[in-house]
Amino acid sequence: MRIWLVTIGEPIIHQQNRLRLHRTGILARIISENTDHKVTWWTSTFNHFTKEHVYNEDTIVNVNENLKMITLKGKGYKRNISLDRISDHQKIAQKFRNYIREEQKPDIIVASFPTLYLCQACVRYGKENNVPVIIDYRDMWPEVFVEIVPMPLRFAAKFLLFSIFRKTEKVFRNSTGIIGITDEFLQMGLKKAKRLKNPSDNVFPLAYMENQFTNSDYEVAKDYWKVQGISDSIGIINICFFGTFGYQFDLETVLQTASALKNESVNFILCGTGDKLEKLKTNAFHIPNVKFPGYMSAAQIKALMDISHIGICPYVPKQAFLNSIPGKAIEYFSSGLYVISTLGDGILGKYLVEKGFGANYTAYDPLSLKQCIEKAKTSLNDSTRNSIRNYYRDHFDAKLIYSDYLIHLENIVNSHAPVN
Repeated sequence: MRIWLVTIGEPIIHQQNRLRLHRTGILARIISENTDHKVTWWTSTFNHFTKEHVYNEDTIVNVNENLKMITLKGKGYKRNISLDRISDHQKIAQKFRNYIREEQKPDIIVASFPTLYLCQACVRYGKENNVPVIIDYRDMWPEVFVEIVPMPLRFAAKFLLFSIFRKTEKVFRNSTGIIGITDEFLQMGLKKAKRLKNPSDNVFPLAYMENQFTNSDYEVAKDYWKVQGISDSIGIINICFFGTFGYQFDLETVLQTASALKNESVNFILCGTGDKLEKLKTNAFHIPNVKFPGYMSAAQIKALMDISHIGICPYVPKQAFLNSIPGKAIEYFSSGLYVISTLGDGILGKYLVEKGFGANYTAYDPLSLKQCIEKAKTSLNDSTRNSIRNYYRDHFDAKLIYSDYLIHLENIVNSHAPVN
C-alpha cells in the first residue's frame, strides 16, 4: 500500500533534528518501520517553531526503506498569524500540485487540516484519480480567526471570512472520510461536510511517543538542568510548560502567580519561543522563580518532566481547546505529571477532575491558579504519578493509537471501489 501523508507545521525528520516528532512524524515512523507499506510525507522545509528553514531548497529525503519525505520550500514567516504565513502556505500548495503530477499514484491520502490549500489540492487530486482522501481534523480553522477578535466584531469577521468558510466546507464535503482528534472534532467535521458518519470516519486522539532520543542525549539533558539549578530536591515543586509563546496562552497570569509564590519553593520553567517571549521575559525580570530556557530538545523535555511535578496548560479557553485533549497535556501524562489547566469547561478539564489527574483554575485569575497549585500539593505523590503514567500507556501511547489508525486506513483502501 502506498500512503501519502500531507502535513506542514510539524518538526520533520532529519539528522540534526533534536525536536520531538508530532502526530504525522510519529505516524510516518510507525508505519514505515513496522510494515511494508510505502509512505511519502509531503511537508515543508520550514520549522514552524524556530522560524528557520531546515533546507534551503525543495529536498527529497529517503528516511528509511519505506519512508520518503518530500520537503517543499515556501516563503517562511516570522509571525504565526500573518499574511506571510498565508502566502507561505499558498506557495507550498502550488508546488505540491506541480510535484504530484510526476509521482506514482498512492492508494490513500491523509491530509491534515489545516492547512486549507493543501487539503484542497489533495481532495481535487483524489477526485481526479479515484484515490480516497482522509481529512485529519486537528484544529478549528478558520474559526480561530473569529475567536481572537472582540465579541461585537465577530459577525463582521465571519462575514469577511465567508469565502474561506465555504471552501473549508467543500473540502470536508468532498473528502472520503474524516478523522477527528476527539468525538467533538469529528462531529464538527461532519457538520461541515453536511453528512452523517460513514465507515471511513473515526476518532484517534493526539498521542505521544516516549524516548525520541538516545540514552547519551538524556544524560546530557539531565546535566543541563542541573547547571540551570533545576532539581527534584525534597520540598521543591517544579512546574513546567512547553509551547509557543503566542496568543493561545495566557502566560501573564502564570507570571503573576509565580511572583506570589516566589518565597514558597515553587519554580516555573517555561520552555519555548514565540511572538510574546521578549515581553514575557521583561515582565519576569524580577521574578526569581521563573526561567525561560528557550526551545528544548526531546531529551531536555523528558529530563525536565522527570524532575517536575506539575505540567501547566494555561490556554486561553477558546472553543478549539475546549473541544480537545491537547497534545501538551498528553505529553505531561507520559511522565506522570499532575496537570493544571484553564479548560475546566472542556474535555480536558472534565477529564482531569474525573480521573484525579489534575485540576482547573479560572483563566486570567492569578489567585485561582495560586490556590490550585497549593491544593495540588496533596496529590503530588508517587501513587498518583504512577497512575497517570499507566493510564497514558493504555490510552495515549502513540504506538497503540497509531497502529489502530493504520488499520483504519487499510480498511478504507480495501473497501474502496476501483474505477475501471
